[in-house]
Amino acid sequence: MRVVLALLAALVGAIAGGAGLGFGLAALFTALWGNFEGAAAMGGFSLGMPLGAIIGAILGFWLVIRKGAPPLGQSLAWIGGFIVLLIALGAWFWEYA
Repeated sequence: MRVVLALLAALVGAIAGGAGLGFGLAALFTALWGNFEGAAAMGGFSLGMPLGAIIGAILGFWLVIRKGAPPLGQSLAWIGGFIVLLIALGAWFWEYA
């Protein structure tokens, strides 16, 4: 069961890491090089998205395997709550970005 929870945590980590690093690098590149036709933002997002997804997946998997999984109900509650938080943040960014 620990491996299944680690894979689920890796999936959630990949989603969060990809979105976080993608948006972060898009904002950073836009601040550094300006907003001409969105090229800097597209470059930052296309570079940050895969890097963040890889780093987030590895980190999520490693944390669950290293620390050991808490009881199943508690693990699923935390992961479910984090997924709901990601959906809410995505909806907010979609609406106001």
